[in-house]
Amino acid sequence: MHLGIPKRSDLRPKGKNKPLLPIPASLRGRFNDYRSKKTILYAILTFITFNYIIRRAFFSSGKGHNFNHLTNQEALQTLQKNHGLYKHEIIVNSNYIFPPIEHAPLLRELTLDRLFKSKVSPDNPQEKLYYYSDDDDLNDLNEIKDKSNSENPLDQSRKAFKEHGRKVFRPSGSRKSPEIVIVTGVDFEQFEQGHLTKVVQNRVDYAHANGYGVYVRWIQEFIPTLQEFHNDRKWAKLFILRAAMHAFPQAKYFWYLDENAYIMRHDIELYSYLLEPKSLEPIILRDQPIVPPNGAIKTYKKTNAEDVRFVITQTKDGLNTDSFILKNDIYGKGFLEFWTDPLMRKYPSFAGDDKDALMHILQWHPVILSKSAIIPGRTIASLHSSNTADEADDTSFYQEDDFVVNFKGCDVHHTCELVLDSYWKKQQAAK
Repeated sequence: MHLGIPKRSDLRPKGKNKPLLPIPASLRGRFNDYRSKKTILYAILTFITFNYIIRRAFFSSGKGHNFNHLTNQEALQTLQKNHGLYKHEIIVNSNYIFPPIEHAPLLRELTLDRLFKSKVSPDNPQEKLYYYSDDDDLNDLNEIKDKSNSENPLDQSRKAFKEHGRKVFRPSGSRKSPEIVIVTGVDFEQFEQGHLTKVVQNRVDYAHANGYGVYVRWIQEFIPTLQEFHNDRKWAKLFILRAAMHAFPQAKYFWYLDENAYIMRHDIELYSYLLEPKSLEPIILRDQPIVPPNGAIKTYKKTNAEDVRFVITQTKDGLNTDSFILKNDIYGKGFLEFWTDPLMRKYPSFAGDDKDALMHILQWHPVILSKSAIIPGRTIASLHSSNTADEADDTSFYQEDDFVVNFKGCDVHHTCELVLDSYWKKQQAAK
């Protein structure tokens, strides 16, 4: 291409091996300017070419060159032969999968030593490492054979504990998969049977009123996984959610609700209340700091409700992972896999709290942020307070007729059972 700039050979007379005269200063400047423009031009052409290749490879409409084939329901419902902690599954046709809560005191008596196999930690001789075993003798339904026909309650509770994680829902006949599944983890070491019964019954009653599914697991089932990177038990919720997505592969949404939360309104249908784009659109908190109150990274100003796959609330201390909703598609599944990735779990600053890892993800991974929505706390996680909210338009603390109350932090003050009981009595009185 001729740009009106003389060629190098026109500027310097040449001898046999090297030029006889130096380049004049005025011409040297023009030459450097030309070389700079030429570099910029090459950079622009390279960018255009690279961008064209990427778009053709991943975003074109032709088959085999995009991810569209992975986002349809047929692909999402294709199950892997080996998934999760167990190779052998127990098929159930009930929308409600939860453990026998009456076993809580028996499991506490058994302790983890009799629920898992264990070995001594190579790093600390005083520490036991628990691990999963899938070598039990099973019958045709993949249930553990009771060789001794024992009626010992401890043996029965241990058997139920080991079988529960194998249970998965599969549609049969006229029974279809629920579109929304409520997911909860319960801790038999921290809470008494009466408290846990109220929590699980609350989920079942709400699900029954609205045609949803329920998936509840013992948090202790995931202790071996948590020990791998010394993770706090808060991380268990993510593995319970992952198991729920496998147990109900055709569900559209999964709502994780911590055991330190209680659904107060069974008459509210979640999809029309929140998940429908026209309901979600006006309540999305746009241009909102991920780390309150003055974080540099904020939610997008033009987030479209139809693009949202992850919905969560926020407190003054950060994101509230006691209550959040995830859509069951390639983005939702991919996000959950990213959140539970060993890179996240073993990072020292994240090991103690899944929330810290989540805030990092949303701040540094714009694609995930573009699919996420932060909404006001009182939508799905109104915070319990011993004091009445100061203002009627308060968006964080529980007020009469709110959907869900969240007694976050009650485990620190050992008041969870007392607080839940007060809301349970209030709900019973209103019936």
